[in-house]
Amino acid sequence: MHCGTYSNVIIKKIKEKFKIETKKKQKEDKKSEIKPLMVIIYILCTITIILNIIDCVIVIQNVAKGTPMWQVRNWSLEPFGSQNPILSRRSFIEETFRTVISAPIVLIIYSLAAYNLFNSDSKKQKYTTLGISLIILITSSIAGAGSRLGFICYFGAFLLQFYISYKNGKIEKEKIKKYKKIIIVAIAVGVGAMVLYTVLRAGKGNVFKQVYTYFALPPTLLSLWLPEMKVAEHTYGLLTTFGLHSYLFRGLEFVGLKSMVPSIYNTSYQYILNAEVFKNVGFGVGNAFVTPIYYFFLDGGYPFVCIASLIFGAIVSKQYRRIEKNMNAKSFSYYYLIMYGVFVTFMRIQTCIPSFVIAFILVAILFRKKEITKINGEQPNEEK
Repeated sequence: MHCGTYSNVIIKKIKEKFKIETKKKQKEDKKSEIKPLMVIIYILCTITIILNIIDCVIVIQNVAKGTPMWQVRNWSLEPFGSQNPILSRRSFIEETFRTVISAPIVLIIYSLAAYNLFNSDSKKQKYTTLGISLIILITSSIAGAGSRLGFICYFGAFLLQFYISYKNGKIEKEKIKKYKKIIIVAIAVGVGAMVLYTVLRAGKGNVFKQVYTYFALPPTLLSLWLPEMKVAEHTYGLLTTFGLHSYLFRGLEFVGLKSMVPSIYNTSYQYILNAEVFKNVGFGVGNAFVTPIYYFFLDGGYPFVCIASLIFGAIVSKQYRRIEKNMNAKSFSYYYLIMYGVFVTFMRIQTCIPSFVIAFILVAILFRKKEITKINGEQPNEEK
């Protein structure tokens, strides 16, 4: 200790004598920032738009020949390999790309466009993502022969971002009225488009019936399945998490390793297919709208329904608290995907769909965290 003290004194005296100045150590403050990989996102969106346009041409050609819209819509909902004008032309590679990339990127561009509109300082990026998202929305709807869910999810992303930004005080008071007017007009246009699609598919007198049927189907279809569900073999979580593991087991089957695929996977897959079976509900036929209880109950009965619902609610709550503390493009995309999953649970649990799970993986890949070093509170020209 004494040696150290003496050496410090000696060094100090030498510096004073020879007037050696020491530079003050610049304080470095590292801060992270989320940067979307926009070039890759634009490329994936462009390919998705091209694929949508191909389907749009097929849809328009068949409708022009007199094929009813509901028939064309059913073609788009059939599994890959079905023999119809929309699916027959698709290769396995194209179908894989659509499932693994296109379906998830649609949700991601919706959330990114909504986030950029209220938060981005770059007008170019703000209006580019907005324009691309609108093109994807319109072409996806036409390609799906009047798909209406996309409009709800699209405008829902902007409403969600507006609410969060407003609650966190990130929207100036003078701009609130401006945004409200824009959102009201956009919602009016969206509702008008959905009504038009409904009329084209079901006829003028069936608009309200379609709305009623849409929300009345889930409990009705679930009740029809209940007798079989009570005696069915439980799948212990594999059905609810089908979107997480299905490609792994499908890969094993594809390479000829069927012996490594557990029988419980095949049971889960059969339950997935059962939910797609059309059943007469008394006022028409419907499929798939079986609510999450169908999946939770088949996984483990009443106890699993309670446990899975508790876990599901905890995840949503935790993510919202996280986004309140630090909202960025990545965290909002995660939260939007979760809220999308919550909204459509009146139809089915989304974790059983691979493309929904893959969307979370793509967000992790396409939204990178970059560290920005600030020296004495000032940001340097280059990011480190």
